[in-house]
Amino acid sequence: MESVNRLEHFVARLPPLLQRIVRWSLDHSNAVMFVAGFLFDVLTIQRIDSLMDLAVQLLYIVVLAILLILQHREAIGAWAPPPRLRGWWHHNVEALHFFYGGLLSAYVILYFRSSTGARPLIFFLLLVALFFLNEVPRVRKAGHRLRLGLYAFCLLSFLNYFVPIMLGRMGGVVFVISLSITLALVWGLADVLARRTRDRRGERERLFTPAAAVCAAIAILYVLKLIPPVPLSVTFQGIYHDVQRHDGRYTLTYERPAVWTPWRHDSRPFHARSGDRIFYFMRVFAPARFTHTIFTRWEYQQANGVWLTTNRIELPVRGGRDEGFRTFAYKGTYQSGRWRVTAETDDGRALATLSFQVEADAETGERQWVMEEG
Repeated sequence: MESVNRLEHFVARLPPLLQRIVRWSLDHSNAVMFVAGFLFDVLTIQRIDSLMDLAVQLLYIVVLAILLILQHREAIGAWAPPPRLRGWWHHNVEALHFFYGGLLSAYVILYFRSSTGARPLIFFLLLVALFFLNEVPRVRKAGHRLRLGLYAFCLLSFLNYFVPIMLGRMGGVVFVISLSITLALVWGLADVLARRTRDRRGERERLFTPAAAVCAAIAILYVLKLIPPVPLSVTFQGIYHDVQRHDGRYTLTYERPAVWTPWRHDSRPFHARSGDRIFYFMRVFAPARFTHTIFTRWEYQQANGVWLTTNRIELPVRGGRDEGFRTFAYKGTYQSGRWRVTAETDDGRALATLSFQVEADAETGERQWVMEEG
């Protein structure tokens, strides 16, 4: 009560506008903390392979498993919090969803960085939906089966990039390894939860079924290429008239933009003269000691609106550089019209897409170029 009086006294001394802001924040503290936690993750999560971030996420996963075990044992009367922990244990459901929220907010950020286009958007929106549903009171009070299903989702979403980071490669086999580890761990957790029940086998299967359904759904999304290709992400891309590499440095050349488009830093739209080649330059972030082969898919939009693939060029990628691995592809045969180039994994999952217009340049005068380091 004394702390409340001190807070009221402090608020009363503030300017009226600031008083209203503080009182609104106190009345909506859950929403404020929810947004603050998400913004904290946005500002602090830098690299998907950060050892500190991975350690924190792994700690959250372990703590969640412990909370799930204790909550279930308390529910069946097999455990009770000791006197010293009863005050803290009173907030165990809030703590559970705090850790779920911490994991889901990290996944929203990391998967967003690795997604592009409409197809991976489905998985990203699923992440966002779970992130917000985690804050709904009815979901917070849901039973252990739903909580174990959410745990399986968080665990597989984590292993989907943690295992590739550890192995230095990605692909279908690596995803199956991540999926198998998830199923084994969740099965073991369900077995622990069912250990002190009368029908251990039946309870274990009942608890495991929602988690297995979640894993099956994610596997289907993976096969349909609806999951972003973590841990890869494109940090920069552009269209240029020339790209040169010399002594490990890349020089990007593009037409000087018009005075009314000072934000332009590449050749879009591409004004084409005879002999010009279209260069696509990008920086692809990959974890340290990571190797993979990506492709650039060049597509031309036909008169009927359908995109026609004209080329698919293979490019090797090596990880470890903070700004991303630099690479480029070019095209010497093209026609005027709408084009797009997509950087994608070997199994066709898009990393980034860039659309641009090719316009025939009938001018013959000298062009003004800008050269920047890539």
